[in-house]
Amino acid sequence: MSFRFRRVVFMDDFFRSPDNGLPSNPVNRRFLRKLFESAATRLGLACDEAFASSDGGLMDVAAAMEALSLPCSVEGWAQSTIADISAVSGAGRFPDLDSRCLVIGWGMPPSLLNYIDGSGAVFIDLEIDPIRFTAHLKFCARTNDRSTEEALRKLRIDDAHSWNDAAALMGYFARRGGRSLFDASVSVGLFVGQTSVDLALVENGRLVRPVDAIDRVRDLASSVDLLVVKRHPYEPGGAHLAELVRDIPNALWTNENIYALLCADNLSFVSGLSSGTLREAEFFLKPAHHLIEADRNNPRRLPRSCSPWYSMPATIASIETMTEVCVSQGFLDRAVRVFFPRRADLAPPSDGFREDALDHAFGFRWGLDGAQQGLPVLPRLELDRGLGASESVPATAWLGEGWSTPEPWGVWSQGELASVIVLLESQAGALAASEIQLTGQLFTPQGHLPELLVSIDGGPAWRPEVRRTAEDEGAVTLSVPWPKASDRSVLVVNLHIRNPISPLDAGMSEDSRRLGFGLRRLGIEKLAVNRAARVGAGGSCRAQSLQHMETHCNSTADMA
Repeated sequence: MSFRFRRVVFMDDFFRSPDNGLPSNPVNRRFLRKLFESAATRLGLACDEAFASSDGGLMDVAAAMEALSLPCSVEGWAQSTIADISAVSGAGRFPDLDSRCLVIGWGMPPSLLNYIDGSGAVFIDLEIDPIRFTAHLKFCARTNDRSTEEALRKLRIDDAHSWNDAAALMGYFARRGGRSLFDASVSVGLFVGQTSVDLALVENGRLVRPVDAIDRVRDLASSVDLLVVKRHPYEPGGAHLAELVRDIPNALWTNENIYALLCADNLSFVSGLSSGTLREAEFFLKPAHHLIEADRNNPRRLPRSCSPWYSMPATIASIETMTEVCVSQGFLDRAVRVFFPRRADLAPPSDGFREDALDHAFGFRWGLDGAQQGLPVLPRLELDRGLGASESVPATAWLGEGWSTPEPWGVWSQGELASVIVLLESQAGALAASEIQLTGQLFTPQGHLPELLVSIDGGPAWRPEVRRTAEDEGAVTLSVPWPKASDRSVLVVNLHIRNPISPLDAGMSEDSRRLGFGLRRLGIEKLAVNRAARVGAGGSCRAQSLQHMETHCNSTADMA
C-alpha cells in the first residue's frame, strides 16, 4: 500500500498564545486530533501536534516574533497573521514539513497556510461552518491540494439544506411572539458583534474595532429609526461595541434571540465587520453589509492553490475520506479492495458518522434554542397613559442599554448611561406640548445625590425637570419635553448619570452595581398650559437646577 503521507500534524494559530498576551484555546486542536486520529492510526500514519512552548509545546513564538521585528502584543499577533514566517521558522523551532506531511488545523491564519504550502505539505483548514441554524452543526474546510479538494467536494452539503432550514425557522417564529421588533412601524437595522479579538477581524494585518467603521455604520443607521446592536454570546462585556453605540444617536442594545431578529418583518438590514451572521442573513432574505474584508478570506493573502470553503459533516474524519485523501492515486483501486471490499467507490456511507456528532462535541448552538418564544409583542405609548411594572407588559420592555435585571418594582440604571425607547401611538399635533415622563427613584444613600442629565437621539444633554410624585413620597418624575422640531414617532432617550455609586461603596451591602435611577413607570402626557409656557421654545427645562433636585429628591432609595 502506498501512501502520500507518513504523518499528520495538528495545528492551530500558534501565534495566538500567552507570548503575545493572548489566551490560547488548545481544546480545538485537541478536538481535531482525537476526531481524526482513529482513522489516521488505522491507516498507519503517525500523529503529533505543533504548538507554542508557552502552552507546553516546542515552538518558540517569542523568538519568532523577535525575528519578525514584531511586538509581543495583540497588535503584533494581528501583523503575524499575514507575515512571511518562512524566514523565521528556525528561530521559532517550527516543525519540519514536507510533501509527506498532512497538516490538519483549526482556524489557521494566512501566514501559516502560506508557510505550509511553501514547504510542499498539504493542509486541511477546518472551522465550524458559520451557518449554524441548520438541523446540525457542520464543518467548513479548505485545502491547497486538488486531490484532497475532490474528496472534500464529495462531502459537500449544498445551500439547499440551509434554505429549507431557514424557511422552517421563519415558520417557527411566525407562530411565536411578534412579527416585528418593537413595532411594525419602526424600521430597524441590526449590527452584530463578534469577540473583540478574532482572526475574522484582522484586515491588512490590523485588528479592526467596530468604532473603526463608524462612518459606514452611521450612514446605515441614518436610514432606519433604530439600529439595534447584538453582542456575541462569547463576549458578554461588549466594551468594544459600547464605543460604537455611544457615537450612533439611534443605537441601542438588544438581547433578543439572533434568529428571532433575523425573522423580524421590520428588519431592514444586517451589518457587521465580518460576522458569520452576515452569511446567515441571506437565507432569511435580509440584506447584509460586510464592513471589512478579513485577511483570512482574502484571496490576495492566501496561497494561490487554496480552495474555497466547503461545508461538510464530521464524516470528513472517517476512514473512507481519510483513505481517499492519503492514499496515492495510483493505488486507490487497491485501497478500495483492501479496506472496503463491498464498496465500488469511496463516497462516504450515509451512516459513517452520526449527524449530531459536532452538536454533541460542542454542546452549544450560538443562538438556536428550541425553547425560544420569539419577539415580544409590545403596546405603544398613548398620550396620558403610561406603562408601569405592574402592568402585563412593563415599561422595562422598552429599555435599551445600561439597565440592571428588572425587579418586581421596576429596574435600576447601572453605570453612567441608560437608554429608553419611546414610541407613540400617533404623531398628533399635540406632541409639541407633550412630555415624556420617567417615574421612579434616585439612589441617594447617606445624602449622595447622582448628577442626572438627559439627551434625545444623541443630542446635547441637559438637566431635566425633576418633580416629587404626590402618590409616593420617595418617588420622583423626570420630565423630558418631546422635541418641538421632531417628526419622529420613536425616540431614544438617554439618561446620563455622572456619579453613580454602588451599595457596596456606600457600605449598605455587597451589591457592586453602580446605581443611579430606578425606573418604575414610563409614560407621555400633555403639558399643562402654564408648564408648557415655562418649557419655552427651546424645548427643554435647562433652567431647572441641581438644587431643585436636592430640595425634592433627597431620600434614600428602597433596595427591595
